[in-house]
Amino acid sequence: MHNANITDAKNRGSIVIFDEGASLSQISAVVGELRFTPIDGFSDLPFEDDAFQPHLAIVNDGVKHAMARWQETARHLPTIKITDDNAFGARLQAARQGVAGIVHAPLSSDELTSWVRHFSTLQHARQSHVLIVDDDFMTQEVSAQALRQADMTVTVVESAQQAFSFLQADSVDAVLLDLQMPDVDGIEFARIIRQDQENLSLPIIFLSGERDPNRQLQARRLGGDDFILKPVSPSRLCEVVEMRLQRAGALKSLIERDSLTGLLNHGRFHAQLENEIERSHRTKAKVSVALIDLDHFKSVNDTYGHQVGDRVIRSLATLLSTSLRKTDLIGRLGGEEFGVILLDTDAEAAAQVIDRLRETFEETEFDVEQGAFSVSFSAGISDFGAGMAAADLVRLADSALYQAKARGRGRTVTDATDWSTAHLKATA
Repeated sequence: MHNANITDAKNRGSIVIFDEGASLSQISAVVGELRFTPIDGFSDLPFEDDAFQPHLAIVNDGVKHAMARWQETARHLPTIKITDDNAFGARLQAARQGVAGIVHAPLSSDELTSWVRHFSTLQHARQSHVLIVDDDFMTQEVSAQALRQADMTVTVVESAQQAFSFLQADSVDAVLLDLQMPDVDGIEFARIIRQDQENLSLPIIFLSGERDPNRQLQARRLGGDDFILKPVSPSRLCEVVEMRLQRAGALKSLIERDSLTGLLNHGRFHAQLENEIERSHRTKAKVSVALIDLDHFKSVNDTYGHQVGDRVIRSLATLLSTSLRKTDLIGRLGGEEFGVILLDTDAEAAAQVIDRLRETFEETEFDVEQGAFSVSFSAGISDFGAGMAAADLVRLADSALYQAKARGRGRTVTDATDWSTAHLKATA
């Protein structure tokens, strides 16, 4: 780990590490597999350079001078502390120092991965989509401008009917809702939103001039997560919305995400696919499904152990999540199998994307005591056609994946052709 990495960090994002020895190597491996650049905290760090904005800091309390160096250079960053002291006094000291997460020594790669992914979720809260439902033009303008300046995407509608139509077609991360609206009041609409199971954890924040405490309590009891009294300062509004987004994101991650990779779990992936197929039936939009399976993965576990196998799985998960579009949906379907839903994409275009990632992954080397090794994967792809159901897409993609395995692995096959081979012939 060298300061030359700082150049890469400006593009990839970085994590500053205050550690040394074997645990430093272990942390650096985890950070690299999560597609961040590890930066040595004991080196001179260019914090005065605006382009150098690390993601977080990791500090090992067991390393001499590590905490002191962290306090000198990186205390303003969200920080994970590695320690073997779990006493109340030690926890209190860490809280007063501003430490946000504790990883217990000896270091667990899975625990560290979970914390790094958690802080990524918090950062993404500022990129969330908020739906404002309010018939007051001034409130709309002030609220929307404040949230957009906080790097959130904002959609504004004036009625519950418009909001309902929008939520039927699109997803949002939070709803900012007026309590007093014509035709349908805010409480009634909050109850309508909660009637869909997928919206049970969606943050609903009431923004209203209602001063009756009983009415405010009713609003929270019957669907609202928070109640903000008008008028409210833009900074206060952003603070409340960001807090709710962060908490909802953490809860949603626990419910819907695979613990090892942070990707959608099996059940949520298929539920999302059902939703996208319904949307495609209405809008005629293209949808493709890719099923990905690591080749000879059992031999990786047998040869190098399950911890190394987990590293391989995390590495592929991170490659997919950092390389695909934010609109694409990625899941771990079990073991070494992954699924990707590529929106507004036909099978041939999806094959180009997945095959490029396949080539990138094959070039990734995993360093272990026995020496470096690499792993390939096979992929099967299908796309949506008239009259098809979600199960049909999965069945066709699974058949294509079977063909990819049968034809020698390390290739991408659509339900129509071996795309990898066709592509190679076309470019020869």
